[in-house]
Amino acid sequence: VVAAAGNGKHVFVEKPFTLTVADGRRATEACRRAGVVLAVGHQRRKQAASRALKRLLDEGALGRVVQVEGNFSGDIGFTFKPGIWRADRAETPAGAMTNIGIHHVDTFQYLLGPIARATAFSRRVALTFVPIDDSTSILFEFASGSLGYLGTSWVHANRTAVITLHGTEAQGWSEADGTRLFLARRGQPERTAVPLTPVDPIVEELAEFARCVREGKMPEVGGEEATANVAVLEAIVESVETGRAVVVGSKEGRR
Repeated sequence: VVAAAGNGKHVFVEKPFTLTVADGRRATEACRRAGVVLAVGHQRRKQAASRALKRLLDEGALGRVVQVEGNFSGDIGFTFKPGIWRADRAETPAGAMTNIGIHHVDTFQYLLGPIARATAFSRRVALTFVPIDDSTSILFEFASGSLGYLGTSWVHANRTAVITLHGTEAQGWSEADGTRLFLARRGQPERTAVPLTPVDPIVEELAEFARCVREGKMPEVGGEEATANVAVLEAIVESVETGRAVVVGSKEGRR
């Protein structure tokens, strides 16, 4: 990222952007100084269900959100071979967090605001042929006071991509990779489908990047937003290593 910015190139980079907050800030500042667009591939907040949940939250339809639950997992771990970067703990700390779980961190913070603290557990449950964790579970405390849970794994039998919001007035379920949304209001436990307009989040994010380059605008997820997700990743990794709850951003403050 820094090299591209130094050569005057606009940058689109995949998640998780960086593995440390320090590197995220350095890359963001390099792009700012160079006057180039920096966009990070957190496209899942652009899913139809995520956008609808955000609208419902802003309208107050869910009331006060007390808990969020999510799981983003797959079966890609069964294809891993020794020597690939995904099988390197230095490149993929905390199991599938850097590869897929970080997406839900972005969506959680998009919907509910900053995550303040994390407690995480990461284990090698099923993989025997590569020396990395394959399953990670995290408890979150948001700055708003809401609580959350995220599970992410490389060894589910099938792809899993779900988010559930539990509010005082209603509950919302994002399912089928963000293509379906269900709502159940207080006193009416029957789930009802929320109409959604189909979108392709990857096309949406690339089109946004092109517009930003052409018009000199800032993307929805740039360096600052992505670095906020990296701060949560750092807290998760530290919690896995220490067995303690970790305040998001505390590692940066100790440097």
